[in-house]
Amino acid sequence: MDFRALKTFEACVRLGHFLKAAEELQYAPSTVTLQIQRLEDDLGVSLFVRDGKRMIVTEAGRWLHHEASALLKSIGAMRQTVSDIASGDSGSVRFAAIEPVASQQLAAVIADFCKARPNVELSMEVSGSRSIGERVRSGELEFGVCSVPPVKLMLEFEPLFEERLGVMLNRNHPLAQQDSITVRDLAGQTILVKEPTCVYRELWETAFNPTGHSCREVGSFYVIQQMVKAEFGIGIVPIYSGLEQEGSLVIRPIADLNPVITIGIAYKEKNFLGKAALLLMEAIRTSVAPVLLQIPGEATREN
Repeated sequence: MDFRALKTFEACVRLGHFLKAAEELQYAPSTVTLQIQRLEDDLGVSLFVRDGKRMIVTEAGRWLHHEASALLKSIGAMRQTVSDIASGDSGSVRFAAIEPVASQQLAAVIADFCKARPNVELSMEVSGSRSIGERVRSGELEFGVCSVPPVKLMLEFEPLFEERLGVMLNRNHPLAQQDSITVRDLAGQTILVKEPTCVYRELWETAFNPTGHSCREVGSFYVIQQMVKAEFGIGIVPIYSGLEQEGSLVIRPIADLNPVITIGIAYKEKNFLGKAALLLMEAIRTSVAPVLLQIPGEATREN
């Protein structure tokens, strides 16, 4: 069945006249007549009968018009949805980011993106770099914001910024009065660190051999934050002023280690990504690009 002929038939019935249908569809009147004749030949039934100068829709024609109207609306909706997906105004995006990048850098970006493109189904997960890399590779995620993935995963990686590790302290702690912390200052301190699979924990252990120090494993930066606030230990965290709590916590850089980790976007191949995912990646790049290679903590020390 010819789709154009079906569309012409629907217009003829809806407008009640072949000439009006020709005008709406911008066809020659003879083209409309030919398409209706071909549709009738294809179906083997008469869709119209002539009553003087009028064309009356037959019973078969009335049924076909009902079905054709629904079909054309459905096709129109399909076309609009496909167009919206192609432009990034619809579709779905599933990605993940490590913490605290997710809350400190990306939360506002995601909120703005969702406001601008409310029809995009967006799912953001917070996970570790290892898991993110593996799930991007398997296709479960379109992309991830994480540390450099292993070479064996064969992922593309775009560096966004570098992060330094610092020491989170209660303002009442004696070390909080210093502008920076040395390894020697950590002797005798209870050190709160993330789980072994966390990239920040790996960076800490690579830069500083914690053997002989009292380390407590805590699976959440928020919990570390609350424990330091309760004056139990000091935390090893990336330097973000947002992790400080006004009047209670400060973060100081580690002067003689300066451990740095690169954070970026990991994905398989851009050709596999939808427009919405590409637009979100660009929004993230634009948001974090100004802090590329910037060493945080200067504002922290002014507090």
